[in-house]
Amino acid sequence: MKRAPLILSFAWVVALVATLGSLYYSEVRLFLPCELCWYQRIFMYPLVILLAMALWRQDFGVWPYSLAFSLVGGSLSALHLIQQRFPDLFTLACKPPVPCTVEYIPSFPIPLQALIAFTLIALSMVLLAREVRAPR
Repeated sequence: MKRAPLILSFAWVVALVATLGSLYYSEVRLFLPCELCWYQRIFMYPLVILLAMALWRQDFGVWPYSLAFSLVGGSLSALHLIQQRFPDLFTLACKPPVPCTVEYIPSFPIPLQALIAFTLIALSMVLLAREVRAPR
């Protein structure tokens, strides 16, 4: 269990950077978030608090909750990427004022950034679960 604090710290830093990045995009760069962006934020923002509290308390049993949040958020990110790449495929949540097909950064789309963050957190939680369940 000696790697557990490091794994949990990594996941928390990823969630913190993703949250601060989304706030930077909307508050500094003035990118208006679409509906799918809001749904992704709903799953990322609590991870910062959840993982910070777990890290502070050294509660390594947080992995199932964090894994669930990151898998749902990552699925939304993947859906958002598909929506951007294939806008005529379906119009799930694309409606004014900001359609989900808007790409503020075409070279590195924001949903891809979110998907990477959610994936890193999910993988960290899988590693944490293995670390916690390993025989001592």
